[in-house]
Amino acid sequence: MRNFNKYKLVSIVRMDEIDDAILRELQRDGRMSMAELGSMLGIAPSTVFKRIEKLKNAGILERFTIVINQKCFEHTLIAFLNVRVHPDGKQEVEAFTRDHPGILEVYEVLEPGDFFVKVRVQNISELKRSVLIPLSGLPGVKEIQTIISVRKIKEQR
Repeated sequence: MRNFNKYKLVSIVRMDEIDDAILRELQRDGRMSMAELGSMLGIAPSTVFKRIEKLKNAGILERFTIVINQKCFEHTLIAFLNVRVHPDGKQEVEAFTRDHPGILEVYEVLEPGDFFVKVRVQNISELKRSVLIPLSGLPGVKEIQTIISVRKIKEQR
């Protein structure tokens, strides 16, 4: 018998225009108060709270977070890595990237590599020392292509 407990099932939730508006406004400003949201949408703050809880419980809202203005950090480097891995080495790469504090996002992709990784470090030396050398030493890593970001043009918030 298969064990389905390891899979988190997301509930099906019926959403309306108010739920859509709440999600849109929270994406724009996650710190907006329930009172502000309620006033903007013409509903009571308690209704906003209940709807947000419903969206969280359904798995639609995963977490609330902040976005750091990277311009405040003089020497911050954003790099993207295209990592090609032998199929037997995927678990080690996933574990490394999941646990590394400088790795912001990881996607398993189809081509030209197996993983696409977004990294934030202080400089190229740190990128090499803390990410590229340890990652390339993992069993199964065949190739790492590094793309250095020059400037951010758009990021959805």
